[in-house]
Amino acid sequence: MKSSAILKEVAENLKLTVERLNKVKALEEKDKKKAIRLLMEASDNFLRLSDEVEIDNEQLAEFFRKRSVQLKNNAHDKGIERMGRKEFLNEVKRMNLYSKAAPYDFKPGKLRELKRAYRTFIFGMALYFLLSGLSLRQEFAITGLILAIPAILSMLSLQRRGYTGWMLAFAVAPIPIIQSAIIVRMFYSVVSNPEVVKKVAEFLGKSEGFVMGYSYAVMLLATLDFILLTYGLYSLYKHRHAFL
Repeated sequence: MKSSAILKEVAENLKLTVERLNKVKALEEKDKKKAIRLLMEASDNFLRLSDEVEIDNEQLAEFFRKRSVQLKNNAHDKGIERMGRKEFLNEVKRMNLYSKAAPYDFKPGKLRELKRAYRTFIFGMALYFLLSGLSLRQEFAITGLILAIPAILSMLSLQRRGYTGWMLAFAVAPIPIIQSAIIVRMFYSVVSNPEVVKKVAEFLGKSEGFVMGYSYAVMLLATLDFILLTYGLYSLYKHRHAFL
């Protein structure tokens, strides 16, 4: 595959960049060491990926080659001063991030794993919004409305592998996870007390059997939601390098 050969060239370009950086005086020593470490890591990642390519994504591989050539050609004092030290270091960081995200574009298996993580999170959030209404607690319903917009933005961004969506997922999900646990405890306190079941049945104008069935159903859904969201966040963290 052409992609494999190009990725090997990218890895070699980054190694040459490191060799040139060792002679550079335009960067502070700590910045130089960090840049060398990031470039060596990126080089190793691209070299490893070149032997594992399953999809011949030549266009993306060419993009990585152009960025690696740009870095190599500017890895000297005048080039760094022309680009600006901050911009040069940012370009090094971006190259390192690209090297970690690249497997998801060249290996279908990695992308399938990522999609499973995304779907798990989506199902968990959808179930959370359903539970916000089924819980019969006004404060839970209001919380669901408040979280609706950031949750939707997170889902849309995650679909495009956006880092902002990944961050939003970790900002939004803890509340639904905690709320699911509260709902389980709340409805368990109902089904475990016959007197409470009787009072709730009278208040709702329903039979005690309905109250018991409803409570167990909500507890089951809340438990499932807790599992989906917890596992969804774990999976998204596991695949964090896919998001840029």
